[in-house]
Formats: sequence, C-alpha cells, structure tokens
Amino acid sequence: MRIRGSLTKGLLIALAIALIPVTAFSAQRITPGSACKVLNQKVVYQNKIYTCTKSGKKLVWNKGLKVLTPAPAPTPTPTPTPTPTPTSTLSTITEPKEIKSFQDAVAGPKDVSY
Repeated sequence: MRIRGSLTKGLLIALAIALIPVTAFSAQRITPGSACKVLNQKVVYQNKIYTCTKSGKKLVWNKGLKVLTPAPAPTPTPTPTPTPTPTSTLSTITEPKEIKSFQDAVAGPKDVSY
C-alpha cells in the first residue's frame, strides 16, 4: 500500500512538472484576422494594441495600433538662486529696568514687545 501511494504521488508531481512549460508557451499569439473570443477586448502584443472586432458574424483581431511611448522630456538645469541675506527684525534693544518695587514689577511686562 505504501508503494502504491508513493508511486501515485510521484506520478502526479512528474505530470505537474511536465505540464508547467506547456502552459507558459500556450499564450495566445495574435495575428490580424484570427479568431478572438470577447468583443472589444484589447491586448498588447509585440508593441501593438489589438482590439477584438466583429466582422460579419465572426469575432476577429484588427490590424493593431502601435503603442506610442512618450519621449523623455529634457529636464531643465537649475539656475543657482542667490541666497538672501538675513535681515534683523528686531528694532532697538533696551536694557531691562531695575525692579525696585511691586509697581515696577507689574509695569514691567507692558514694556516688553512680543
């Protein structure tokens, strides 16, 4: 019983390995005028876009349109911009007043500019 199970598994694995390359090569090769299955289906094949059209009662591939690849736009070279010189936003700086009483401490924040 063990030999039969091993033989069956081996046969299935060998069959799967043998069929994998066949599915890779079985991709549809499109030629203008050959039969297709879905109306208005678009496929890109060898840098052409083929569309499935109806001709009489049959569905066939059209002649195909070339795929346009946009030319790369030249990148502009950046021109150096002058660096701005820092400007001072502070006006005159005054020395802090000496606080002698409570009224001077309360009046102090009014003199500070934000």
